[in-house]
Amino acid sequence: MLVKLLFATDKKHLLELLKLLALADKLLLWEGKTKEEITSETDLGKLSIQKGKQETALIADLESEDKQSFDTQFSGLFASAFGSTSVEARLLDKIKTFPAQKVEEPVTRVQAATMILKEMLEGKKFEFPSVSKLMLFELILMALSGSSISIIEWALLKEFQHHHHLEDFISDDILERAETMNKEVSKTISIILE
Repeated sequence: MLVKLLFATDKKHLLELLKLLALADKLLLWEGKTKEEITSETDLGKLSIQKGKQETALIADLESEDKQSFDTQFSGLFASAFGSTSVEARLLDKIKTFPAQKVEEPVTRVQAATMILKEMLEGKKFEFPSVSKLMLFELILMALSGSSISIIEWALLKEFQHHHHLEDFISDDILERAETMNKEVSKTISIILE
């Protein structure tokens, strides 16, 4: 919604951050199988992430809006939804560096996702403080799309907050606004679908 206020390069950056946040805490699959479904024939090297439907739809909508609003020089910047994104590949590469028995642990997932986030944020500062606040708001909305914010998502949101030197009271206020908006949207959808 407010993403339209961002410059094209900032929109691209936000989309990459949203993709990371959407993937960071999702279920890991080996050849499309969960940990419980793995057999001796399963190729453990074929690791993937089960994508959430809501997050995928939200990112696809944002990318679709951007494709419509950008001229042709920007049309190649965005892959469709979670197609074969560099964010997913980078996250999987980081996860694979941990011992196989630990890859599903929240601590491991936080470490892997935080490493990617730090790479994405390295040297990234905005001319206006409102840009980082807007991005934090959108990131929180993405995290809330799964009904509650996971430990892994909290860690990434806090890392983003610290990188951009946003005070706790500002982040708390942004969180409160995002939660209120999320609840109102849910109520509105319920009324419409009755």
